[in-house]
Amino acid sequence: MLSASSFLPVPELVAQSDCVALVPRLLVEARDEQLLFVAPPLPVEGFAIGMFWHERSDGHAGFRWVREFIALVADSRASTLTG
Repeated sequence: MLSASSFLPVPELVAQSDCVALVPRLLVEARDEQLLFVAPPLPVEGFAIGMFWHERSDGHAGFRWVREFIALVADSRASTLTG
C-alpha cells in the first residue's frame, strides 16, 4: 500500500509496480500504452479542487490574472467533460 499527497505521481507508481489506483481519468488517458484503464465498479463521487495563495499576493494584478486564467481553463474543461 502506498499513499501520495497528490494524484500526479500515482500513474508512474502504478506503471512500475503491481499496484492499482483510483485516479481521475484525465490523468491516465494519455498513458494507455503503459496502463490499463478500467471504470470503477461503483459510482465515484467527485471532489473539490481549490486554489490557495498568500494574502500578500491577493491584490497583485499578475497573480490575479493567473488565478483567473486557471479558473477559466478549469471551468471550460469541466464543461467539456459534463456537456
